[in-house]
Amino acid sequence: MNTSRKHIIIAGVPRAGKTTLCSYLAKSLKYQHLTMDAVVKGIQYAFPKTGVVHTDRWDFLKTSKDLINFIKKVSSTCTYDKLPYRLAFDIYHITPQEYSENIDKNCCDIYFLGYPNISLEEKFKEIRKFDTEYDWTSKRDDEIVKTHIKDYIEISKWLEEECKKYNLPFIDVSQGRESKLKELANKICSI
Repeated sequence: MNTSRKHIIIAGVPRAGKTTLCSYLAKSLKYQHLTMDAVVKGIQYAFPKTGVVHTDRWDFLKTSKDLINFIKKVSSTCTYDKLPYRLAFDIYHITPQEYSENIDKNCCDIYFLGYPNISLEEKFKEIRKFDTEYDWTSKRDDEIVKTHIKDYIEISKWLEEECKKYNLPFIDVSQGRESKLKELANKICSI
C-alpha cells in the first residue's frame, strides 16, 4: 500500500454504489470502511438531544452541517501518515460545500456518486434486480421506493452542479454503474 495515501470519502445518493466501492477499497487497499449510516443511527439512538437523525432525501442538507465536524475530527485526528490503515467514509450526509469549507484536502479526498441521467423506471428496475435482504429498498413497497428514487435523481442533479461549483469529482453512475465503479476503484488504487 502506498504509505502516503489519504483517507477517502465516498459520498452521494443511496443506491449509487458507495458501499460497494468502500467494500472493495477495504479488501484491496486495507481501508477501514466506516459506514456513516450506522454512525448516524447510533448518534440518533444514543444521543437524541443532538438532533442528528438518519434522514432520507433532502433532509441530508441539515444533517451534513451537523456531521461535518465529526468527519473533520475523525479524519484529522488520526496520524494517518504513521498508521498502516486509512479510513474510507461511506456517506450520504455530506454536501460539496461542507466538504470544501471544512475538510483538509491534504488529509481526505472525496468522490461523489449519483445518477442524474436515468429515468425513474430504469433505476427502479435496476434496484429491484440487485436488491438483497440488506438493502433498505428490499423492505419497502414499490411506491415508496419510487418516491425515494425520484428525489434521489433530483438530488443527483443538484450534487452534480454543486460538484462543478466546488471543483469536486462527480461520478455519474446512471449507466454502466459497475464499470464506472471499477474504473474509479482502479484510479484510487493507482494514486
